[in-house]
Amino acid sequence: MNPRSLCAIVLALALPALGQTEPQLEPLVPPSVQKNKKKPRRKPPEKKAPSEQAQALDAAPQGQEPSALPPLAPLTSSRRLDAVGVLVLGALPDEAAARVGNGIRAAVKLAPGVKEVSGLDAPHPCADKACWVTAGVARSVHHVVVATYAARALKIRLVDVKARKIVQKASRRDVSSDAAEATAWAEALVCKLLVPAGCTGEAVVQGGEGIALQLDGVPLAPGEKRLVPVGVHVLRVKEGARESVRPLPVLVEEAPAVTIAAPKVASATPPPAPVVPIAPLVAPVTPPPAPQAAAVETEPLPPAPSRKWTRTAGYAAVGAAVVGAGVGAYFGAKSRSDLNDAESTYRANGNAYTPASLDKLRSGNSAGHTANALFIASGILVAAGVALTFAF
Repeated sequence: MNPRSLCAIVLALALPALGQTEPQLEPLVPPSVQKNKKKPRRKPPEKKAPSEQAQALDAAPQGQEPSALPPLAPLTSSRRLDAVGVLVLGALPDEAAARVGNGIRAAVKLAPGVKEVSGLDAPHPCADKACWVTAGVARSVHHVVVATYAARALKIRLVDVKARKIVQKASRRDVSSDAAEATAWAEALVCKLLVPAGCTGEAVVQGGEGIALQLDGVPLAPGEKRLVPVGVHVLRVKEGARESVRPLPVLVEEAPAVTIAAPKVASATPPPAPVVPIAPLVAPVTPPPAPQAAAVETEPLPPAPSRKWTRTAGYAAVGAAVVGAGVGAYFGAKSRSDLNDAESTYRANGNAYTPASLDKLRSGNSAGHTANALFIASGILVAAGVALTFAF
């Protein structure tokens, strides 16, 4: 075959194939617009309900473990309380400060996670956070419980030694400097901060016959052991017609024993006053013998003077008894008035004593004891006056 024939055959085959080729179409959107167009965002996977998740886990084939869920974060940050130190500062006497420290340590031991509680020493004065942290570092503790007392105010602070900051605090005003009361309030504040379940202690009051007791308005039998929250509670004592109110501290450990004796009743007939023999003021006079020579009638001698001093002394004793009874009545009325004022202030202040109400409470109890003593002394003076007036 010659070359011309071969070229003709190739052209015959290429022309139909070239005619069947599709022309290239131009894009409907310009290239510049396609570059600026953002890609659509993918939708996040839908969250399944807990019931659907459970069904999916149940539907997993046997022998194949379901995928582990991510751990949940704790609701509150964990705080290590392995080792805690206690520091007591302020204007408390040494004996009261030592007792407050022992009470706080007993309350801290009830906090969850506490393994060791120790007392701390600090220089005086130690009134800033840096000093408290230094005291905690010296004993290698994680936290320090600082108790300060000033101007009848008690404050409790929890200091994180590593973070060098105060993480919790609580305070109480109108706190007495009495060792038992200050310890009770300190334990109550510590339990409020560190013990979620709260702290309780036993309240036991021993009373004699004829005494009715009420603890926070609820009757309390003498010798009954009752669990109540730690702190200072109100004890009402009724002795016959007399009523008195006093604070009752309740501690976690070593609560003070409270004993109320029965009232002493004076006897209706007091014993007679002892009779002391008294020598006569004037010696008896013996008339001289009559002369034998002449019988002369002598005049009778004047009678011996009567002893009137006993009657005067009896009147004086009766008068003193009347004065004593009047003073006793005054103190009795003052006692009742002070106790009523203290009770009114206590209820108006939300079952809490103020410094003024505590002073009224102590004044009322003191006035009541003074009135009883004066009434007893008046009875004795009346008996002595009657004996001196009519017995001699």
